[in-house]
Amino acid sequence: MLKRLLLSLLVAACAFAHVEAQRPPAPPYRILISNDDGVRAPGIAQVAMILQAIGEVIIVAPADNQSGKGHSITITEPIVRQDLTLPNGLRAIGLTATPASTVNVAIRNIVTPRPDLVVSGINRGYNLGYSAYLSGTVGAAREGVIHGVPAIAASIEEEGALENYVYAAEEVLGVARRVKQYGLPANTYLNVNIPKRPAAGYKGYLITTQAPMQGGIESFPETKHPDGRTIYWNQYKEGVPNPPQGTDIWAVQNGYVSVTPMKVGETDAAQAERLRSIFK
Repeated sequence: MLKRLLLSLLVAACAFAHVEAQRPPAPPYRILISNDDGVRAPGIAQVAMILQAIGEVIIVAPADNQSGKGHSITITEPIVRQDLTLPNGLRAIGLTATPASTVNVAIRNIVTPRPDLVVSGINRGYNLGYSAYLSGTVGAAREGVIHGVPAIAASIEEEGALENYVYAAEEVLGVARRVKQYGLPANTYLNVNIPKRPAAGYKGYLITTQAPMQGGIESFPETKHPDGRTIYWNQYKEGVPNPPQGTDIWAVQNGYVSVTPMKVGETDAAQAERLRSIFK
């Protein structure tokens, strides 16, 4: 009796193993990586390298620096593709387009089947508070969400960025792992900002709100062109004094990695009813 039972269990185990062996492997988790600093920027190479730990990376980014382009799109010129290899050995594609158009073309024409996640960055320079609206890094992530793909925009403090990319990439990996495991609600993306690594290490992730102010101080000093015309040069310095506690600016100033959930769509539902009574 015992021998029959053992034999039955052995047969069942072999049959189960056979079924398991015939199951197709799970498709890879596909991560489209883009930015606004350009395909050759060190931040994109660093984050692409580390994100290989959780999936297959496909790098499609602007061919040149497109910082500050927000969600602008390329419409008056053809978009030219250049295939290249980054210094770390990863293959990449550069497009002569804005960040938003780059992600648009990548999802429609290059990354098929479509990616499971878009990661934009790591940008050299924060994208905090209202300054996020001007950011091509954030624009690329937002474009991914418009196409129905969860997205992360990642930026690092400009001062000391080069020596801190490796630490920042590890923090982006931590965020991406959670998005892979738990997903994101529709129309939502994460704006992640990472300060220089404190000597004692980061205090951790902090879920923040978008500060109701610019992320730094902007000015346009007036000078004269050699031909006599008046010209203005944009100057921007990161940081503002006394940001509200719990906001993205406060978080990075206090040693936290700021994770701000942001949504696509700016309809003010609270005002809609009042306006209906006015526009009759």
